[in-house]
Amino acid sequence: MHRWFREPRVRLRFLTRYPPVVSFAVRRIFERAADKTLATEQAKALPPKIHAWHQWFHRCRDPQGTGLIALLQPWESGRDNSVDWDAAFERVPTDGVMPFTRRDTQHANPEHRPTQAQYERYIWLVQHFRSLGWDNTKRHNASPFQVVDPGFNAILIRSCSDLAVLADQLNEPGIAAQSRAFAERGLSAMETLWNDDWGQYVCLDRTIDAQIDSPSIGGLLAAFANVPSHRAKAIAKRIGKLDDDAKFLVPSHDPKAPEFDSLRYWRGPIGLIVNYLIADGLAQSDEGEIVRRIVDDSVRLIEESGFAEYYDPITAEPCGGGKFTWTAAMVIEFLSEKVPT
Repeated sequence: MHRWFREPRVRLRFLTRYPPVVSFAVRRIFERAADKTLATEQAKALPPKIHAWHQWFHRCRDPQGTGLIALLQPWESGRDNSVDWDAAFERVPTDGVMPFTRRDTQHANPEHRPTQAQYERYIWLVQHFRSLGWDNTKRHNASPFQVVDPGFNAILIRSCSDLAVLADQLNEPGIAAQSRAFAERGLSAMETLWNDDWGQYVCLDRTIDAQIDSPSIGGLLAAFANVPSHRAKAIAKRIGKLDDDAKFLVPSHDPKAPEFDSLRYWRGPIGLIVNYLIADGLAQSDEGEIVRRIVDDSVRLIEESGFAEYYDPITAEPCGGGKFTWTAAMVIEFLSEKVPT
C-alpha cells in the first residue's frame, strides 16, 4: 500500500468514513450512568465538539442547504459496496490509480468482499480528494460521486436530536436549539427520499437529481431517525415482507432484487449493528412486533454462527471477519433488553 495511504493525515480524513453516531452513544451512556455527578463532569466537554462535527457535515456536504448531506465516497457510509452506489459509481474513473495492496481479502474470503473494480474506484476518489489538499470547500462540487443516503442522513438526524437533548441536560441551550433545528429540517427533507413503489426510503443521486431505484437496507435504516409514524409503520411492513425470502432479518438488500448476493458485503448479508439501529428506531415508533422479530433473529444468528462480521440471511453462514467485538456488543444490547420491545 502506498505511503500516502498510511499517512496520519489521510487516516484522520477517513475518520468520517463512518456515520456520526457519537452523540447517540454519548446520550445512552450518560443516561445509563449510575453516578450522574461524575457522568456530567465527564460529558460536559463533549457537546461543543460533537456539534462542530455536525456543523461540518451541514456546511460541507449540504452547500445548497437542502437539509440532507451527500456522501462523496462509499466508505463514508459504512456500507462500502452497496448496490445503491453502482450507477453513480460508473461515473468514477479508474485511470491513473496507483498500485495498492488490499488488506480485506487477506482475512476474509474475496468472494464475500467488494470487487477489485470497485476498489479501484474507491482509491481513485481518495487520490482525487488528496489532489485537492482535502479542501472541504472544494470536495463536494468536485466529486463525481454525490449520493444522499437515507440511512446515513437518518443517523445524522437522530444524532442531532440526541445532541439537543444532551445539550439541554448539560446547560448548552445554543447547541440544543441549533441541533434541534438541524434535526427538524433534515426530517422534513427526508420526505424527498420516500419511494411509494418500494414502500421505503431510497438514495438520491445528487449529480442528476434523481432517486436511485435500489431497495437496500439504507432506506430501512431511516427508521432510526424517528420518522413519522406512518413511515415507520410502512418500513415495519416492508421488513416483514423480506421475511418471505430470507430466513433471518434484516438482509442488506431485497432478496427478490436481481443484484442480491447473500454472501457479498452489503449486497445481501446481515450486519447486527444495522439490525440494532433499525430495531431501536422502530421501537421508538411502537412497532414492537417487528422489533421482536429482528431481535430474535439477531440472537439466533449468534447461536448458529458465532460473532461474525456479517451473515448470509438465508443460511446464516458467517462471513467476513470471524470474531467481531461490535457484533458481540450488539448482542449484549439485545440480551440485556436495552432495545425496548
